[in-house]
Amino acid sequence: MSGASNRKPDPEKRCTICGCRLARKRNQSGRLEDMTSFLRRNFCSLSCANSRSKGGLSRKAFHAQARKQRKESCEACGTKTRLHVHHLDEDWTNNDPSNLQTLCVFCHQYWHATHRRLGLKPSQPMPKLVFHSGPTASTESVAYEDSAMQSMPSKRRSSSK
Repeated sequence: MSGASNRKPDPEKRCTICGCRLARKRNQSGRLEDMTSFLRRNFCSLSCANSRSKGGLSRKAFHAQARKQRKESCEACGTKTRLHVHHLDEDWTNNDPSNLQTLCVFCHQYWHATHRRLGLKPSQPMPKLVFHSGPTASTESVAYEDSAMQSMPSKRRSSSK
């Protein structure tokens, strides 16, 4: 085989899981794997490609670790349902307790949408929301007004030609 001797040597490449040296594979017909496929490959075998336990944590594992540090209520509005863990530096691999803030889904979306709209990167925790109730507003009057509004018939437009 005179063609194999003048072939360039393969670049040094190692498996990201086990560290063994990668070599270009031959397919069933005997053809050598093309160089672009070889350069894209990161694992020596399917067992290394499918094993997360050997090579680090997945995104889901980092989120599960962050959820363990979640508090019982939203730190902004105080609700106790639909809680998320917000990473202050937006790096989901950084689960340092000083980098985490417990927010409800609504506060979390509001915080990110506001910063996205302003073109800023959030670096501080979301402040605690303060709810002010006026001296004339009471919960009974609000509930009464809501029920009165629902019982009023809606005006329909008549179609005239």
